[in-house]
Amino acid sequence: MNHPLHNRDFRWLLISRVLGNLSLGFAEVPLMWWVLEKTGQASLVATVALIGALGALVAAPLGGVWADVGHKKRQISLTLLADILIQGLLIWAVASHSLTLGGIYLLVGLSALFGNLRSPALGALLPLLLRVEQYQQGNAVMSLVVTVGMAASFAAAGAVTGWLGVSGALLVGLLLIALSILTLLPMREPKPIPTQKPVQPAGALAEGLGFVWRTPVVFWLMGMAMLLNLILAPIGPLLAPLAKLLGGSATQYGLLSTGFFVGELLGLVALNFIQVRNRFLTWMVGTWVLGGAVALLAWAPTPGLALGLLALFGVAASFMNVQAITLLQQVIPKEMMGRISGVLQGLNMGVQPLGLGASSALVGWLGLRNLFGVMGVLLMLVSLAFLQRPVRAAFSVPEPSSAPSNPAAAGGSP
Repeated sequence: MNHPLHNRDFRWLLISRVLGNLSLGFAEVPLMWWVLEKTGQASLVATVALIGALGALVAAPLGGVWADVGHKKRQISLTLLADILIQGLLIWAVASHSLTLGGIYLLVGLSALFGNLRSPALGALLPLLLRVEQYQQGNAVMSLVVTVGMAASFAAAGAVTGWLGVSGALLVGLLLIALSILTLLPMREPKPIPTQKPVQPAGALAEGLGFVWRTPVVFWLMGMAMLLNLILAPIGPLLAPLAKLLGGSATQYGLLSTGFFVGELLGLVALNFIQVRNRFLTWMVGTWVLGGAVALLAWAPTPGLALGLLALFGVAASFMNVQAITLLQQVIPKEMMGRISGVLQGLNMGVQPLGLGASSALVGWLGLRNLFGVMGVLLMLVSLAFLQRPVRAAFSVPEPSSAPSNPAAAGGSP
């Protein structure tokens, strides 16, 4: 079996995604740090993330419909161009000293809107480029390289924010987005094999929801993912006040954010050489590790120990994520991948505002460390759901055959 990296179009998609994800830290780190420095309130940092999560409620399902009825490559490029415009507006606002908290809310919300319009198209492309038996390797290598980029992004963004300031970090992010668009241009987008009568956009969203409801493995997998995301949504935004609590600066905040990605990187390297057979056990043990790592953050006395716990968190998350993506790609028809991915993302992200809103209120009442402890205990309780028969059965999907999912994926010119 050829490795997915032998596929020319997969390589271009990979490079474009790496550059796009490299830009993420150069928006999140300077903006979160600006909010914390200007207001001194950890709850407002969580509120900024809450605004971003709200964009997924509408955008992801619509992006999925767009991906199935339109041109995925064009969809990705147009939404990246919108990100360039938003990043440019942020740079102007910071440089002219006219940036306000309300302005950040608006622009972060718009950025999340376009990012979630883009995400289903990215998810729908990979299964079109590869054979079914290449899915785990393709997801692992895509996640691996993208995670390396994000880890470098958050670490570098923290240093650049301290060195060049907020506007300088935002400018670096803008240039990376532009490179992401340019490297996507040579990629050839194959078309899925039509197996049913095409649906109109108006009915595509309802069809996606119907598929989730009728397919037990998708229904239960999404249910568990929604529970986990409800609890874990505040983790990222709360790292900024955690870094400050531990005596750190913007650089330490960037490093703490990197800890998760370093752990995820280690897990994804392993997944390039390991074929996981027991998805149920992977998710159950992974949930225990997530809960333990988050709970121990409540007692972490130094940035170094917190970094190690976040890395452990990342290892568990990488195994769980790759198995979930691979399983979904095996059971979702290729011609419906965009709309169903959009529905799943919308449902999954839809619970995050609840978690972010709750954390924004609770962090002032419980305190930052106690909030981490509560989140860890809740994750351990969620693991009990894996003992239920419908959940166990949902993870028992047979391994795929070696037939190609798309004739265009069979060759993949080098």
